[in-house]
Amino acid sequence: MSHSVLDTFRSINPQKPFRMFAGIAESSTISSGSLDAQKLLAISERTNSGIVIPKHNPHLFQDSQKAINELRKTSGLTWEQVAKLFDVSRRSIHFWASGQPLSSNNEEKLNRLLGVIRYIDRGSASLNRKLLLNPNADGELPLDQLISGEYDKVRENLGRGNPPKRPQLTPLSEEESELRRPLPPEILIDALQDSIHHDVGRSRPAKTLRSGQNRSGKQTD
Repeated sequence: MSHSVLDTFRSINPQKPFRMFAGIAESSTISSGSLDAQKLLAISERTNSGIVIPKHNPHLFQDSQKAINELRKTSGLTWEQVAKLFDVSRRSIHFWASGQPLSSNNEEKLNRLLGVIRYIDRGSASLNRKLLLNPNADGELPLDQLISGEYDKVRENLGRGNPPKRPQLTPLSEEESELRRPLPPEILIDALQDSIHHDVGRSRPAKTLRSGQNRSGKQTD
């Protein structure tokens, strides 16, 4: 935690002791002053030591996790190439993809990059990858332009994609639903019992040989 944040906390509650847990100050009592200090700590996402203070918003982390995975899968880029987009290590990208929080700067960059990829999406990761790795008329790679933050230029040069739309399933009408509805169990049971009763007594009598005729059809003595 930065020195300035600690000083601010002490200025709000100069007489109340506090404890340190992983870079977060915790007051021994709950008061309006301590709540103000906690709000102040939540605003400061990154300290001078480089530790990111969690925002305690799991939905935000899940959205970022989905976004980083969508960025990689839709673009067709490797983990190493995605890491170059953020100027971080591949290990950091793996952490983000598994749900670790991003800093505000990287989160903003992620949203901008994902917006560009969605805009130019041709409906295939392999096609999108070719677009990003093929030099344009100026001899520049769109991937390098994304790395340098020239998002608008990539949009303008590659243009809007035309990915195939997924078919939208419409709900069945009441009449169609009624036709597809299975028969009630009592009707099925009655039909089964009727079939059993009809079959009883219909057994075919066994054929017997006349005493005066053997199996070959010849008369016996």
